Amino acid sequence: MKMKKNLLIITLCSLFAISANAQNNIDHNNSKKDSTAYQRKNEFRLNIGLDEGIPTAYISKYSSFVMGASLQGEYMALKELGVTLSANYLYFLGKDGGDGLSMLPALGGVNFYITPRVFLSGQLGASWYIGKESENKAYLTYAQGIGFQASKRVSLLAKYEGINVGPSKTYSFAGLRVAYRFFKSK
Repeated sequence: MKMKKNLLIITLCSLFAISANAQNNIDHNNSKKDSTAYQRKNEFRLNIGLDEGIPTAYISKYSSFVMGASLQGEYMALKELGVTLSANYLYFLGKDGGDGLSMLPALGGVNFYITPRVFLSGQLGASWYIGKESENKAYLTYAQGIGFQASKRVSLLAKYEGINVGPSKTYSFAGLRVAYRFFKSK
């Protein structure tokens, strides 16, 4: 458990260090020329991401690692505010050779750009089990984090995501999403 916490702390510190360094490197006189530094109102973006993390709380008894993929659209309603919609696949790897668990979250939310490259993210939605013993129930799902636009196409998001599956039962993880933008409207 201590190693998991240390890994999370190192990841978050690295993200903040990269963010601080990138802010120092922005040329504010020529920042309009840098397309990564400005979001445009009414712009639409589509990206695909890899989600990796360390299970926390209840699910950490049964899972040692979380991995997944996501497809996310973002519509820039304002220069500083993007409205998001995403479809994800998450796999909670079983501990000690145990069976894993697959979930399909669908989330909607917002990205609030604190600076042209750093943003806060919040999402809310539902998740469903998939697999042999899947149920037809939808479970409340939430995610929040802080992100960094590393380049024109690559963004990083340190996040915490939780799936509430019952009283005192939350499948949650702290992790990192690495996304690649493959479409942007002009």
